[in-house]
Parts: sequence; structure tokens; C-alpha cells
Amino acid sequence: PVGRNPGVFQRLLCLCVELSSRNGGNTNMKLFENFASIELEKGSLVHLLENKEAQAISVFTEKTHAAQRVMSVIQSMLLKVNHDVMGAGLAWETYVENNTRELVSLSEAKRQKLAPWFDSNRQLETEKTSTGKVDLETFLESLS
Repeated sequence: PVGRNPGVFQRLLCLCVELSSRNGGNTNMKLFENFASIELEKGSLVHLLENKEAQAISVFTEKTHAAQRVMSVIQSMLLKVNHDVMGAGLAWETYVENNTRELVSLSEAKRQKLAPWFDSNRQLETEKTSTGKVDLETFLESLS
């Protein structure tokens, strides 16, 4: 649950803003206390919503073809925040929408090979940067 660790959403958002600026994303983004709309890459708008009561961060993308990449980038960022700031004490579960808009666990989505998360034409980027051994600059370059 990310809500038990104050500042996770803000740190995730800071990494998203920096990545966006490196990738030529629109710098005219919407930022609020618990919500943000940001282009992680040019033309790829992502929405982040923090629900403190549910201790959850939801991520939405408008481009189905970008779903795998967005999920991989956000997971890598959470791993980086967990290692650098939370002393590896942050725990979370990842859920994705299926074809009927129900949330299913990432492992179940992988088992079912649910598109667009596990499209047979595109492999999910499972190779995450080793977050514990790289500085922030190297980490962000690896996501660009």
C-alpha cells in the first residue's frame, strides 16, 4: 500500500516530470495535490491519481499502444523510489484492466496474455534498470 508511505506519489510525479522534459513531452501539464496529467513521451498522455484512503495510485493512459511501456516505466520508477527513499520498505500490487474493464492482478493478466499489457507482438519490458546501483541521471536515461 503506497498510502502508508507519505510522499510516494509526489516522488513518482517528480520522476515523471523529469522524464517528460527529457523526452520532449508537453511542459504545460496539469498538476494537483492528488492528480496529474503529463506526457511521459511526446504524444503519450498519462494520468496519475492518488487515493490516500485506499492507499493506491492509479495510472491511466489514453493510448492503448503505450500501455505496456507506461506500466513498465511507472513500475521502474516505483522500484527506484522504494530503493532510494523508502529503504526497500514499500510494498505494492499491480492491477490492470481486462476487456470487461475489471481489475485483475498483473500475474493473472500475464497468465491470460491480456492485451495490451501482454501483447504477443510486443514483449513487456521486464528488464528493469538495476535501481540500486545507478544514480538518478543514469536511471532516467535508461527510461528515455
